[in-house]
Parts: sequence; C-alpha cells; structure tokens
Amino acid sequence: MARTTLDIDATVMRELRRRQAAEGKTIGALVSELLAVALAASQAPPPPFAWTTKAMSASVDLDDKDAVHALLDAS
Repeated sequence: MARTTLDIDATVMRELRRRQAAEGKTIGALVSELLAVALAASQAPPPPFAWTTKAMSASVDLDDKDAVHALLDAS
C-alpha cells in the first residue's frame, strides 16, 4: 500500500477519528474506503444508447420508368 502525507481539515479529522472509534478501523483504512466510495460515485454513468431510425421510401415512383431513368441519369 502506498504511503503519503495529507493536510486534512480539523473538522474532517475529528469526524474521521469519531468514525474510526465507532468502526474499529485504522485512519488509513477508513480514508481509503471513503475515498474509494467517493471516487466511484463521481464517475458519470455512460449515456443511454439511443437508436435513431427513420422511415425509408424510394425517392422516385418506381413504377414510372422515365422518372427512374431520369434520376439515374442525373447521378
């Protein structure tokens, strides 16, 4: 486990010591647990998948051969 030094606000430290006594954990274990929960909660869930569909149809009357040929000649 990595070791580091942190400057913790006095009111936060008092709450940590209170929880430490209540839960019987070390300060390091308690801080690690609380930070893991906070970091997991801060990750935004992926956006919901949205499938977009549109009705499709021919852009020309397929029964009209002249219109079909005109469209094909234009492209």
